[in-house]
Amino acid sequence: LAFLEWHKVPTIIVAILGALGFLSTLAILVIFWRHFQTPMVRSAGGPMCFLMLTPLLVAYTLLPVYVGPPTVSTCLCRQTFFTFCFTVCIACITVRSFQIVCVFKLARRFPRAYAYWVRYHGPYVFVAFMTALKVGIVAGSLLVTSASPTAHADPNDPKTMILSCNPNYHKGILFNTCLDLLLSVVGFSFAYTGKGLPTNYNEAKFITFCMTFYFTSSISLCTFMTVYEGVLVTIVD
Repeated sequence: LAFLEWHKVPTIIVAILGALGFLSTLAILVIFWRHFQTPMVRSAGGPMCFLMLTPLLVAYTLLPVYVGPPTVSTCLCRQTFFTFCFTVCIACITVRSFQIVCVFKLARRFPRAYAYWVRYHGPYVFVAFMTALKVGIVAGSLLVTSASPTAHADPNDPKTMILSCNPNYHKGILFNTCLDLLLSVVGFSFAYTGKGLPTNYNEAKFITFCMTFYFTSSISLCTFMTVYEGVLVTIVD
């Protein structure tokens, strides 16, 4: 039986990257917390920053559930908590890119709509709605595919059986990430629209870069999953 093990080189590399990501995200979160009342943090989104960074911290802490022999509990964590965290983060980035454009372009044309957006906490309603929608998508995915670990033969070595959470992970990944991809496209569109804004609001450029990187990594992941079906693919169960 084959599965990801801690002493393997790919697992060590992923663990190091995960630890660096966790520490850097935690450092940013602490800095934002200590300087919460400053104009810089307020202009960056204020409380929305914590809603964006906290799920990332949780996602990094889920790395251990991808290592070792999969169980029902670890499979549920893989297919639920990580994708929830990522969706919340992407939804926050999307609504932030919308607000950047909205302040300068839409507020002047539709002042009443913008007033309703601010009064009824539109950003948080949007994130909550996207999260609820993702809950429905993941629940549907769990109903279609079992969360119990399964074993299938390694195409490169028929004598080796690979343990994974989802035998149809190719379809599962596409189904669970469809909302994230849609949000990233919308966020990229808004951010690209706001690329000509004043320098003080140049975060639109960084959002555009991040969404471009997400597209590239998604294409690379799909390509990797198409040409390789070994044990390393189980980390994306």
